[in-house]
Amino acid sequence: MFHAFGSVGSNIPTLNDIQTGKFSQEGWSGPGQRRNSLAHRETDVEVLEVRRQRTMSIAQSPKVPIISEKKEPGSTIDVASTQVEVSSVVAPHDPSVPYANGYQFPPKHTKKQAFKIAMKGSWNFVTTPFGFLLTIYALNIVAWGGMLFLILIHATPAMAHPSYNDDYSGAKIWLEITAQILNALFCVTGLGLIPWRFRDLYYLLVWRLQKKEEGLRRLAGIHRNWFRLKGSQEIDIHFDPSASPIVLPEGVNESALALPISLTPDAPLTGERASASKYWMMDFVVWMFVWNTFLQIILCGFMWGYNRFKRPGAAVGALISLACIVASAAGYLIFREGKRVKKVEGVPVSEDDMEILREMRGKEGNAA
Repeated sequence: MFHAFGSVGSNIPTLNDIQTGKFSQEGWSGPGQRRNSLAHRETDVEVLEVRRQRTMSIAQSPKVPIISEKKEPGSTIDVASTQVEVSSVVAPHDPSVPYANGYQFPPKHTKKQAFKIAMKGSWNFVTTPFGFLLTIYALNIVAWGGMLFLILIHATPAMAHPSYNDDYSGAKIWLEITAQILNALFCVTGLGLIPWRFRDLYYLLVWRLQKKEEGLRRLAGIHRNWFRLKGSQEIDIHFDPSASPIVLPEGVNESALALPISLTPDAPLTGERASASKYWMMDFVVWMFVWNTFLQIILCGFMWGYNRFKRPGAAVGALISLACIVASAAGYLIFREGKRVKKVEGVPVSEDDMEILREMRGKEGNAA
């Protein structure tokens, strides 16, 4: 669950992403679903009103230190130093000017346009099979978790008959029902994803214990949305891993390519590849999800091996907390790294946005 939420969450746009055109109603297009925000973006008003020629280095007012030089005993002469301090300021990439590879940042949208795009994009996601199932799954967890919370804080007086502490009260019975339903929902991911989680663990052990790079490269291909190998930033930006036959890029060690090579990250739209990920992150993600599975198995033993009268509540609470913590930690790391990659490697620009950009350049040319 947290793996899916982390991967999907890294693709959820912020209001700024939508306003700057990095997310359209069709969603993130392209296999990598990457968007770029390396350059500092000006508003459209500035794009239209401000000249594009900038001075790359600006010399500040020279600072002239005073040096006291002795001429005669008891007297000094102040001599001005000829050294001048110059501060060099590099201007950010102008978003109205295309990159060398032709990529250009999308134009900025108003908040009203951004809201419409967000709603249409959300609907397009929910109406896909995966999006629909993930939404239903998340709503069930929220609904049943909310009911469990309300019962625990005694916010359901209709169930308190004869009292909340009575073993046969409505509150106690529904507490058991909601707990079992939530446990079943957690089993969907904790147990249902065992083949994929232990596949990742196998490749991780091949890399760590047998010292074979093949294991890490296969993991890089599986987790291509957020993980980057060392040296992958040096791969030719025109390299197409989906081409047949595959022509390996020159001057790049094969260890920088995922396995199979077709799962190597696609060419970045901005012409800039994200830097390599820290390798401990892969260890962390794989082991956290494996531990989530182990904890879920133990939790199922308590939930199904004991009845509600003999089940130790402290053990159940601790297991649920630990299982959620390890899985959410891995999901957050996937979310954070996915955002990092997408901020570097760019997002496709829609045809509507390209038309707006052409109009903006036309107005600017006329103003000049």
